[in-house]
Amino acid sequence: MAGNHISYILRRLVSALFTLWVALTINFLIPRVMGGDPAEYIASTTAMGSQEYADILRERFGLDKGIAEQYIRYLGQLLKGDMGISFSTYPVPVADIITRAMPWTLLIVLSSILISFAVAWVLGVLAALKKGSLFDQAMVGVSYYLQSTPYFYISMILIMSLAYHLGVFPLAHAMPTGLPYDTPWYMLVGPVIYHAFLPVFSLIIVSLAGRMVMMRSNILQIFSEDYITLAQAKGLRRGTILTKYALRNALLPSFTSLMLNLGNAVGGAITTEMIFSYPGIGYTIMNAIHAQDYPLIQGCFAIIAVSVVVMNLLADLIYPLLDPRVALS
Repeated sequence: MAGNHISYILRRLVSALFTLWVALTINFLIPRVMGGDPAEYIASTTAMGSQEYADILRERFGLDKGIAEQYIRYLGQLLKGDMGISFSTYPVPVADIITRAMPWTLLIVLSSILISFAVAWVLGVLAALKKGSLFDQAMVGVSYYLQSTPYFYISMILIMSLAYHLGVFPLAHAMPTGLPYDTPWYMLVGPVIYHAFLPVFSLIIVSLAGRMVMMRSNILQIFSEDYITLAQAKGLRRGTILTKYALRNALLPSFTSLMLNLGNAVGGAITTEMIFSYPGIGYTIMNAIHAQDYPLIQGCFAIIAVSVVVMNLLADLIYPLLDPRVALS
């Protein structure tokens, strides 16, 4: 049995490393097939399009080297934990830019994921237990409506109604402008939550529907299993059956989804951060794409790739512990 566990872990590790290598290779290629020349773009914005300055920048950024040499240098830097220097904000390291943006992304995305899953599980269980009731029909109907509504439309309605017209919430940014640099951290908690409310709320609305329907379907499927029928025949109370037998098995399919969502959290929500001008990773990626900033694009997507692969690997390793019926293969 121990040998099976070790073999399973090694296979998953090799698969994760291969997936990560493929993702990082694609990450290197995508900016270079988008077209354009970062050196000429920067020169056109800083030196009146001087070809001499563009050549200097191209040499300084290593863009005058062959694609194979650039790729080897890229992988070598990643292995050393070096994501390079940003083209658009030279000579600021990419790691510094990502470090400043990451906390804002994790704040809104992790908050929305955890709250959404918690609320969806509760509503899904209640809807399943009250199958066919007015509450169940209302939950399912609202969920299907929300799932068919584009996210940007919901976000625009929230920002136009609650921020622009009513002025209840701020229109943009993560903190009030003009705050003194020596403002104590505990005085920033309230303003940060206040500015994050609309982005978090919009993400919860969009993601809640699908997760609630999934949980409801899982509960209904579990209640149709033979062992639930046997438990009911033995006279066990409905609450006992739900908590001891049904709920744990119904949560298992949602576990993988939760882990993958946590991995994707690092990538942020580009649409959310663009609409609310929220300074997270998604907003940083869009600015990097517009500026043709190869190292910043590669750095952001490398962080996303690593987080997704790691969370997926953890899900693969933890799932057999939660469900012994899963074969270690």
